[in-house]
Amino acid sequence: MSNNTTIPPKSWTGVCLADIMMSLSRNSAEGSLIGIIFPVLVLFGISGNILNLTVLLAPNLRTRSNKLLACLAVADIVTLIVNLLHSMAYYDIFKLNIWFRKFYGDYKFQLIGISKWSIATATWLVFVICLERLITIKYPLSMRKQAKFFTPRNVVPIIVVTTFILTSYNHVSHTCLGKLYCERTQYYVVCLDINSERWFRNEPNPNSELMKSFVRYAPQVNAIFVVLIPAILVIIFNVMLILTLRQRQKLFEPSTTIRDDSLNGSQTEAEYKATITVTAIVTCFTITQSPSAFVTFLSFYIQKDWFTLRSICTILVVLGKALNFVLYCLTSSSFRQRLREQLNSGKSTRYTSVETH
Repeated sequence: MSNNTTIPPKSWTGVCLADIMMSLSRNSAEGSLIGIIFPVLVLFGISGNILNLTVLLAPNLRTRSNKLLACLAVADIVTLIVNLLHSMAYYDIFKLNIWFRKFYGDYKFQLIGISKWSIATATWLVFVICLERLITIKYPLSMRKQAKFFTPRNVVPIIVVTTFILTSYNHVSHTCLGKLYCERTQYYVVCLDINSERWFRNEPNPNSELMKSFVRYAPQVNAIFVVLIPAILVIIFNVMLILTLRQRQKLFEPSTTIRDDSLNGSQTEAEYKATITVTAIVTCFTITQSPSAFVTFLSFYIQKDWFTLRSICTILVVLGKALNFVLYCLTSSSFRQRLREQLNSGKSTRYTSVETH
């Protein structure tokens, strides 16, 4: 549960705060990056991932890999929605609105917790997807024996629960206290780390030593098992997948090989094409996610101003999630075909509805 403190009904004053004090950004660079670039990328990413879901979950395309990729799209949508709320906080129409400030101020760290949870889930899903493709294309006979392990029903709940536990400290890491100003037209929130020596109204810190220790050491565990290890594993296995694809490419070159028209040959080629799409997704994820992972890890051990660099890394993370739809379209002919069919079906349904009325 949140540690946020609810404001008593009479906790207000007639003093009005200057607009600069109502700012929710730490510096101008952060405000420009998050406030201007974010909304475009986030809205495009949400729309693209919704389209991804409609195609990946189509009855004739519900393969094991596509189901895992659909789970990845859901995690990305959650991340993008939360980041959209963060970007809204940089616009005057929202940051000066008392209702938005109450919601965002009281639940900011819960939103951060949800964002980190969904990012952690996506990171481990990408690793599993990459590993599943690597085994499928390199050791097809072994994959048939281990297919049950890689089903979303088995692996996704484990990832979701584990990453929630590892990121849960974000929900209890701060206590926030808000107050109404300017005849109840302004809302200002102050949040303190539960390890803070100074507490509200100079009172002693009321949190237990157990809670303090949990919040103190949990981020370091998170940095290792949610950030550093999966990032390194994804990079290693993605390189292995790319090298394996280059070796397998010769099997499907018309000039060098007579293709097998049997069901087994067709299935092998389909697996190869699916692996190309997965490789593109994983490669994009590696390029856009790795900087954020290593900056997050280093920030625990090097004390400096990371705000601007974090903002740039966050832009890269959102860009990667927004590009997935583009990568599907560029690398998968079956995805493009199914998408066209759905769009044409939607147009036909709309025209039929209009004619009926």
